[in-house]
Amino acid sequence: MRAGKGGGHISGAEGIFDEKDVAKTLQEYYRRALAHSRGKPDALVLKAELLPAPPLSITALPVSTLATETKSPKEARQRAVELLISAGVSRRAASAALKILRTGGLKGAALLDAEEGIRLDAEEKKGVRASMLGITKKAEGELSAGLRRAGIGEVHSRVKDALIIASKVASAPGVLAELCISDDPDYTTGYVAGASLGYMRLPGIKKNGDRGGGRVFFIRSGLIKEGRQLDQLIEYLGRTPVMVGKISSVNDIITSHEPRKSKTTGKQNRKK
Repeated sequence: MRAGKGGGHISGAEGIFDEKDVAKTLQEYYRRALAHSRGKPDALVLKAELLPAPPLSITALPVSTLATETKSPKEARQRAVELLISAGVSRRAASAALKILRTGGLKGAALLDAEEGIRLDAEEKKGVRASMLGITKKAEGELSAGLRRAGIGEVHSRVKDALIIASKVASAPGVLAELCISDDPDYTTGYVAGASLGYMRLPGIKKNGDRGGGRVFFIRSGLIKEGRQLDQLIEYLGRTPVMVGKISSVNDIITSHEPRKSKTTGKQNRKK
């Protein structure tokens, strides 16, 4: 589903489903598009297509929420920078990403060289989409239960959708980390994610009512230098079907910014 107004993006959603569930899902996406906080769209596209190949099965990143100890979005962004640096992203690249997200207007994700902080995708295309992704019913049930236990069930659909994207992105060769700030004006929690970080939620990363935001994927600098093709990465992100088939963990609020690498399936790590 893609919804927009005046040529701009309002909302989107997608998943991988059995054929018998497609009609119901399209109805749900239609209702979601019309009730979005960014406004009622004047253009709405609903699309269903057969998968080009059987989906790959991946494990979701561990979910954690960093304690809200910051006094302003500026401090929350600084914590995001610290996390990105711990994953191998340079401070220059992290700062470049924040500048891109303040500007907004992305329809997909910006691809940044993790060392130099330069755009690797064609900027005029407004970013690269991570698509062809979903979650099994069993894994979705485990995730829902984990989110409720961790006290974040009220934003279940937002976290679920973002976690699926982040998990696919983290599984892509050459991707070090991801930074996301929602462009929804009423949702102020962002996240930093990656194979070494897990999925780290960052409350208060922007002010309520702020319509800026988007996604940035940080690409290992050697991806191009070693002759590995950027278009292969983009093909994986956009056209290789992937399903989350296993949940790692959903953790309580943590106070340390150090990433945790829990491998406990479907259980919490209680640490406050």
